[in-house]
Amino acid sequence: MMWPFIFSCLIACTGKLVSTSCSLELSPPRVVVRFGDSLSANCTSSSDQTEGIGWESPYGGVDLTQGVTSLLFKIDSVPEWEIGPMCFMNSRDGDQCTKLLPVTVYKMPDSVSLKNLSTVEEGQQFAIQCDIVNVAPARNLSVLWHKGNYIMKSEIFDESSPSPVSKSSVLTLTAHRDDDGAEIWCEAKLNLWPEEQGPPPVRSEAHTLTVLYPPTFTNDSNENLEMTVGSEISLNCTARGNPIPSYHWQFPNFTQVWNRSHDVNHPILTPPSEFPGVYTCTASNSQGTVTKYFIITEAPRELVSTSCPLDITPPRVVVRFGDSLSANCTSSSNQTEGIGWESPYGGVDLIYGVSSLPFKIDSVPEWEIEPMCYVNLHDDDQCVEVLPVTVYKMPDSVSLKNLRTVEEGQQFAIQCDIVNVAPARHLSVLWHKGNYIMQSETFDESSPSPVSKSSVLTLTAHRDDDGAEIRCEAKLNLWPEEQGPPPVRSEAHTLTVLYPPTFTNASNENLEMTVGSKISLNCTARGNPVPSYHWQFPNFTQVLYRSHDVNHPILTPSSEFPGVYTCTASNSQGTVTKYFIVTEAPRDETIIAAIVRLLVAFGLLLFLACLVFRTHRGIFSCKKVDYLQGQPTSSVPV
Repeated sequence: MMWPFIFSCLIACTGKLVSTSCSLELSPPRVVVRFGDSLSANCTSSSDQTEGIGWESPYGGVDLTQGVTSLLFKIDSVPEWEIGPMCFMNSRDGDQCTKLLPVTVYKMPDSVSLKNLSTVEEGQQFAIQCDIVNVAPARNLSVLWHKGNYIMKSEIFDESSPSPVSKSSVLTLTAHRDDDGAEIWCEAKLNLWPEEQGPPPVRSEAHTLTVLYPPTFTNDSNENLEMTVGSEISLNCTARGNPIPSYHWQFPNFTQVWNRSHDVNHPILTPPSEFPGVYTCTASNSQGTVTKYFIITEAPRELVSTSCPLDITPPRVVVRFGDSLSANCTSSSNQTEGIGWESPYGGVDLIYGVSSLPFKIDSVPEWEIEPMCYVNLHDDDQCVEVLPVTVYKMPDSVSLKNLRTVEEGQQFAIQCDIVNVAPARHLSVLWHKGNYIMQSETFDESSPSPVSKSSVLTLTAHRDDDGAEIRCEAKLNLWPEEQGPPPVRSEAHTLTVLYPPTFTNASNENLEMTVGSKISLNCTARGNPVPSYHWQFPNFTQVLYRSHDVNHPILTPSSEFPGVYTCTASNSQGTVTKYFIVTEAPRDETIIAAIVRLLVAFGLLLFLACLVFRTHRGIFSCKKVDYLQGQPTSSVPV
């Protein structure tokens, strides 16, 4: 817009401004108007020297009006985001006085909305964005963040543009379980009016926070409770969490039959008073699991344990799951009123007038039972004796895992898996290599029911282990040696250890041979894989060995070819070399001398024979002298 500049020039050219004592008054002194709405203001001069008044503005301007002391300014529809109407008054003394009408053109946002809305987990930092679309002037905008009735954050903006812009504000929070279900919203307001005036703030829709967090018990400590016979007790396991926790109860073993007909997926349980013990409640959701224990004990009864006359035969029972169990309880007291057995399986009510009572279960159905024999005496005392019962199950299988070929010097591990064995606290695993026990292991396991266990044997491969058999066996230490079922063994695994060749005789060899003899060069080496061999011969033997297969550990060279024979044995793990230095044995000098004398004598005889057979022509002729299997002739002139 050029009009402010033009108007400034006009003021500079027409006269001086009297601002300190300007008698003009604007009503209202300041205007806040919505874009497109009408605007009006009145300019009044209190000076008796007033010649005339006018309004300078590109919209709704009024030329100098003579002889008035008040003049109205009006725009039917404000068309611009920044206007500055100016009232001016000309005095009779030639001075001019001006006053600017401050006008703020505003526009409320088209929309205010939240973004980045998601479910969050407790402890997670997250951010929500508030988008304010097309608001003016943004320098007067403030954004307020609300959580319920609490203002969490306010934000203003450093924005010079008077026209509409879009702005965003971000609220960063760390999720807490107390925020779950809280409502978050933002509101945009223009700070252009006194409180309670002007258009109301524009609010976003409220977002309900969803915070996921693990369960916590309303009473998080374990509980020790006592109950008397015939009473009722309530176990409260209620927990708070998001998602809503699910519950699982675990009962003392002797209550299992009662439990089968009860829905145990509730936070509150009311067990019968006949079943004291440890009740375990687990509350869980996608974020975690918590456990609480209720230890219920029966109110103490007067027991005579120091001089209890009961004797149970056998004193201890080891029985396979599903097999039958029997024992006998005998009282040696002459004050015996009656005997009974207390047990969820095979229990026998008090029988009067007996001093001995058998106990029997046809098929043991649980992994942990404690039959209790009790005797009532005539003096109203009661004595009890527990029969220790161990229920066992041999493993379904025992097998080795992580079986592979290894290289010498490599550390490796083999795993032995024992599937479904009980009770694991009595399990021992033995590792065998051949007839040697390399390692044994026991387990710290409290569960009486079948579990699967693993044992790991760690070794460093050595060539002497190649071909050795490794196996593991699982045994239950519930009986004296040589009693009870035999251990369950895995199949044997034959170790395969790869290692480089080594010669059976590692040193190089110096050998002598005599003419006509044979010699054997033994280059045999041990290695895995089985080594291959390569021979290198003295240069003068190369022709001889072109037609020979030299990929064998043993070589028999011809006696005509002494020298250095090189043997190389190699496999995928390495190569070794051995040298055979073959020399000719020294000859016997006496034999050589005899041969020389014989040859000289033979030569003299031959010469004499030639003289005898000289021809008349003066030519020597040696005929039919057989030697060396040929018929050589020689003729020379005399």
